[in-house]
Amino acid sequence: MRSCPNSPEKNLSRIFAEYMNPLLSALLCFLLFTVPARPAERTVTKLAFSGILPAHDKLSQMLETWCRDLEKRSGGSIKATYYAGGILTPAAQLFDSVTTGIADIGFGPMGVTPGRFPMMEVIEQPLGIKSAVLMTRLSNDFFRAFKPGELDRVKVLFFLSASPGLLHTKKPVRRLEDLNGMKVRCLGGNAAKVLKALGAVPIVISTGDTYDALRKGIVDGVVAAWDSLETLKWGEVLPYTTVSYYAAVGAPGFVVMNKARWESLPPESQAIIDTMSQEYAEKLSRLWDEKDRNTIEKWTTKNHVSIFLSEDEEKRWAGAVLPLYESFVKEKSTRGLPATEALQFCKEWVRKNVPPSGFANTTPGKLSNIKEIPPEQ
Repeated sequence: MRSCPNSPEKNLSRIFAEYMNPLLSALLCFLLFTVPARPAERTVTKLAFSGILPAHDKLSQMLETWCRDLEKRSGGSIKATYYAGGILTPAAQLFDSVTTGIADIGFGPMGVTPGRFPMMEVIEQPLGIKSAVLMTRLSNDFFRAFKPGELDRVKVLFFLSASPGLLHTKKPVRRLEDLNGMKVRCLGGNAAKVLKALGAVPIVISTGDTYDALRKGIVDGVVAAWDSLETLKWGEVLPYTTVSYYAAVGAPGFVVMNKARWESLPPESQAIIDTMSQEYAEKLSRLWDEKDRNTIEKWTTKNHVSIFLSEDEEKRWAGAVLPLYESFVKEKSTRGLPATEALQFCKEWVRKNVPPSGFANTTPGKLSNIKEIPPEQ
């Protein structure tokens, strides 16, 4: 039976169409425009920072601080994790690990890959500098002046250089003749050339294997910065240090970032990292000098002996390594590199920026707390 035109069912349908549909539409509009939308999740960039120094080293701890500082300054948009002790990538592969993206940022020494950084090798030449602060400043100024192509594949954040490597030995070395035939551990490259020029036998051994090599008599000494006696415990088996900065080996280190990761960051994040790079290059190098001073003080109380060369003997050592400058210029020039200009830049920089003591203002000019053997003994 069909319903009548004015039946209750028809009336309800008409009322719903006329009144309820507009009400539902109004309610929907109210919900759309008055209920707050769920905020979009913020994108966080995560960076893996690979380093080679042990986790307990103060430099490693400051690099961890760099990571926390970056997160704070970026408002949490960048989170970097520092991996110490080469656990992410060993020293010799560290630069490649950054270029390939295994690590986003890397801190390591240039000396472990001889020939890889031909222009920056000028910083490894004996220049008479005695502090990490000055070595670091020279390294960064040199890079800004020459922009070596060997670093084009990465974003250079900054350079961090140790104080020049001195000769630490089991037996006292007071004269060139004492070095003749002595097996000395080094990283290779220019350090090996300096040792050969002085009459020693360079032996390339990884940092991690050096302590055992010293203990077992495989090598009789090392070329390294002061702080290695403490950080790497080499002072336990090396009671002598020969202080000759004019035959000391420079040890530039890099802090670099994967180029694609760098370019993926917004300009404001890049600006933050650039600012931090300048700050931390100075902070870290000052800390390195502080480590040197602390090492000297500690090991002097343990009867570690430092040998200062006489003026005449110092000239002999400086003269022995002098041909290395000519060799550097000749070798690099044949590759089309401005080697003469590079070496001249470094010598002029030293003349203008290094005080007679060889130290920065933050480092004592006279290491009066070192126990010394007079040259004539």
